[in-house]
Amino acid sequence: MNSITNRRTGKLRFVLFLMMALLILRLAYLQVFQGKALADKAEAVWQEIETIPAVRGTIYDRNGNKLAYTTVAYTVSADLNQMREAHKKDPSKGNPEDYARQLAPLLDMPESQIYKTLTSTDGVGFDLKQQVDEATKEKIENLKLPGIFFTRTSKRVYPNNELAAHVLGYVFDDGKQGAGIEGEYNKYLRGTDGKTTYLKDSKGNPLPYDHRQTIPAKNGNDVYLTIDETLQYFAESALDHMYQKYHPKTASIVVADPNTGEILALANRPTYNPNKFNEYPQEVLDNDWAVNASFEPGSTFKIVTLTAALTEKKASLDETFPSGSITVMGTPIHDWNYQGWGTISFREGVVHSSNVGFVILGQRLGKKLLYDYIYKFGFNTKTGIDLPGEGDSQLFNVDKMTDLDLAVTSFGQGVSVTPMQQVSAVTAVANGGKVMRPYLLKEVREPNGGPTVFENKPLVRSEVSNPDVMAQVRSSMEDVVKDDESKAAYVPGYHIAGKTGTAQIPKPGGGYYPDRYITSFIGFAPADKPKLLVYVTADYPRDAVQFGNVVASPVAKEFFQNALPYLGIAPDSDGKKQEKNKDDQAVSYVEVPDFTNLTKDQAEDLAKKTKLNLQVLGNDAKVTNQWPAPGSKVVSGSSEMVLLGRATGKDGTVPVPDLSGKSVRDVAEILTFLGLSFEPSGSGYAVSQDKPPGTGVPPGTKIKVTFAPQSQ
Repeated sequence: MNSITNRRTGKLRFVLFLMMALLILRLAYLQVFQGKALADKAEAVWQEIETIPAVRGTIYDRNGNKLAYTTVAYTVSADLNQMREAHKKDPSKGNPEDYARQLAPLLDMPESQIYKTLTSTDGVGFDLKQQVDEATKEKIENLKLPGIFFTRTSKRVYPNNELAAHVLGYVFDDGKQGAGIEGEYNKYLRGTDGKTTYLKDSKGNPLPYDHRQTIPAKNGNDVYLTIDETLQYFAESALDHMYQKYHPKTASIVVADPNTGEILALANRPTYNPNKFNEYPQEVLDNDWAVNASFEPGSTFKIVTLTAALTEKKASLDETFPSGSITVMGTPIHDWNYQGWGTISFREGVVHSSNVGFVILGQRLGKKLLYDYIYKFGFNTKTGIDLPGEGDSQLFNVDKMTDLDLAVTSFGQGVSVTPMQQVSAVTAVANGGKVMRPYLLKEVREPNGGPTVFENKPLVRSEVSNPDVMAQVRSSMEDVVKDDESKAAYVPGYHIAGKTGTAQIPKPGGGYYPDRYITSFIGFAPADKPKLLVYVTADYPRDAVQFGNVVASPVAKEFFQNALPYLGIAPDSDGKKQEKNKDDQAVSYVEVPDFTNLTKDQAEDLAKKTKLNLQVLGNDAKVTNQWPAPGSKVVSGSSEMVLLGRATGKDGTVPVPDLSGKSVRDVAEILTFLGLSFEPSGSGYAVSQDKPPGTGVPPGTKIKVTFAPQSQ
């Protein structure tokens, strides 16, 4: 018996030992090899991670005006179970039909669409609308509708709606992709999300343990553009007038500083509202014609041939040639009026835009030399404009081109170039020989007025010729504007240089449409020391004689009329009547004194002694700012604006000043001085404003001001 018992006990011990060994091995395996995976699974059960979204950076114009910013928004949702429970307890509540009727005007949605969502049986909770503002949220909350709740989110706002749409672009809700500047500089604007980690119970409630860890979000940087908001208004207003009159397939305007390459304004038609970009067809969103397009430039390209011929001394502006027609490789090439103007000088050839004259210049240059200058002007490469999708040129192969190819190239046909390439090229004519890279980004700063992260600098792409030659080209281009009988781009008192272009549109299968043209104008002002370069183009305008000086030049003229005074560029004395008072005596001028730190009474006394009409804003004890600035020379009896304390009153609003009789530049400066925005219409001097003087408006409010020429 003892032997049997011992054997059984030994077997039992062995089994127990084996089981213990297997258990130990299993525990070791779980701890050593599966420990991290199991810990991660456990952590997922009791640990919660919440994302702290970064605030996207603001986009400003060159003067600090907001062009795009992010603000708080809300998603409006419905919990259908809560609605049903409320309806069971009180039949007057939770009724989908009542909800739809009350919510439709606030959400700007059809009642039927809301009703369909609220009566769905496919689920419990549904989003009714995303990105509603704070005011709308409060109105809905005041309705006290059970089952309607809100989720805080953010919204990208473009306060000027369509203004500069193709410059700014748009950004998708995820903040990872976008168009225009939003897409190009997303790496600066988007920021980095933060996160908060904490422990939770089985119901998802945070546990009262000190395990919360937070990595704060890093908000996006602010981007400052070279765009001037007021010049952008002027450019778009002028472009709209042409677009509405002639209905081209597409149209564009580009305004640049020819000395730096900075883009001051850029617009296309048709356009869109970035606040509602998802409501527009893709072809409108993609219609950045000024950047993406490539087409035969026509006569604006003659500037290249002229520069090359003068630089290489192949001709002088005073040398003559027989206009009318010329035959190349058996093909007759006519001037646009077919009969020409007899024997004329090359200067007159520029004014009349003689194709024959430029064929002669092209022949004298030869293929290689002409193309050397085409390359110097930058037409063989993209400009590097900081917007996505830049188009490129299509040029002849110099080694394979014929004499006929040379001839048509010399006056801007047979080759395709982009608007930006033309803008970049003509900066050289305006500034004395340097081809500048066009660009839109001025600088990047950390949020809330932080330090500069990146600053863009002007870049010279190439040097074309010497200042003396460029002065001759500028002079001939000024003659084009001055001697044009229609005065389509001429502004009295200002020296404007320019060149029009009218190019036939090629057919897809070869040849040209007989009745379709791309019309254009490129020019700059003042001609002797250019500050603004303008390029206007319209593709297949209707209801018009399709010439550049009929369709495109008036756009540039309207822009120059507004922009030059705004920039403080006064007309020449020979173009402006001397100002006289009612006694026919010359107007006297006074120097503006310094009103800073004076009381209201002291300021009024000083203004009276200086013969200035004082306009007082604000209610504090002393003057903190003034306009015009101390030391300015103004006409005796002019208005002087002083600010007592802050521009905003006790209620947080800014009183609107009386702007009547002020120039465009003056109005812009006054409203900027007060922290208000500006939407001009017309040109000349202010005759009306949409907000009456003295009206209190929130800071940043846009004041619409109408201008008209002074009566003589």
